[in-house]
Amino acid sequence: MMMRNKSNISLATEIIKTEITALTRTLKRIDSSFDRACELIKKNSGKVVTIGLGKSGYIAMKMAATLSSTGTPSIFIHATEALHGDMGVINSNDVIIFYSNSGDTEEIVKLVPLLKVLKCKIISITGNKKSQLAKYSDLVLDASVTKEACPNNLAPTSSIMCALAISDALALTVSSKKNFTMKDFAKTHPEGSLGKRLLKNVHDIMIKRNIPIINIDASFSKLINMTTKYNLGIALIINKEKKLVGVITDGDIKRIMNDHKNSDEILIKNVMTRKPLQVSGDILAAEALSVLEKNNISALPVIDKSVIKGIITMQDLIKSIN
Repeated sequence: MMMRNKSNISLATEIIKTEITALTRTLKRIDSSFDRACELIKKNSGKVVTIGLGKSGYIAMKMAATLSSTGTPSIFIHATEALHGDMGVINSNDVIIFYSNSGDTEEIVKLVPLLKVLKCKIISITGNKKSQLAKYSDLVLDASVTKEACPNNLAPTSSIMCALAISDALALTVSSKKNFTMKDFAKTHPEGSLGKRLLKNVHDIMIKRNIPIINIDASFSKLINMTTKYNLGIALIINKEKKLVGVITDGDIKRIMNDHKNSDEILIKNVMTRKPLQVSGDILAAEALSVLEKNNISALPVIDKSVIKGIITMQDLIKSIN
């Protein structure tokens, strides 16, 4: 009766606070087992198979989708279906991630001996570290809670939230360690907004106007004024024939100024980077991004048939995915 007398906002606040408390508790349980689980998945030569039942099954399904989209091949198998033929997709070099709050779900427990025969490595995300599932797992990640967010402490809520948080942390940590990039993400999401953007040509994204182009014989002070005005992080240096002969970046300017007390004495031709990296406008934006990442630079001149067409920057590529 007391619950019924509370306002919707009051109840919602209590529920969310209960889940936050559970997540805080889970945060303190990220330990060496989590670290080993990351390494196991990262070094695995096969795929990751997530298995669950009921509400835990939904988290297992989401985990498989998250792993696959961030560079780790994965599939979800419903525990019941696994007992009726779907075990056939599992190989000995696969890593299994079981989801079960109790850790004693009959369908889940029945699968463990079969996977042991295949010699698969087993990770369990469970709320019961003393369960049968935990006992026979290679690694156990603790998703236990002291109280569900459900007012009656019945419906899986806080426990599901904790299992989800552990899963996201696991998938994204592995992705980070694999150096999964925006370009990789575009390949796995070709119909998403990110994929569509990165799979466009450089010409569609590059800056075409207000480009900092300066003659090789100009003063260094003029170059500084121009780079400050356009703020693209790079100046393109041309000769009398208006051909690109070098570049100077913001980072270069800082280093040059440190080495020279009088900027009026600096000759651009002596401090510029000759034969700079460049791309053409008809390559994929993802390819340009790869060049930027590989060379740890933030901008590139875009040249077609020896003519300066624009500048492509890391910032433009990042903006294009939003």
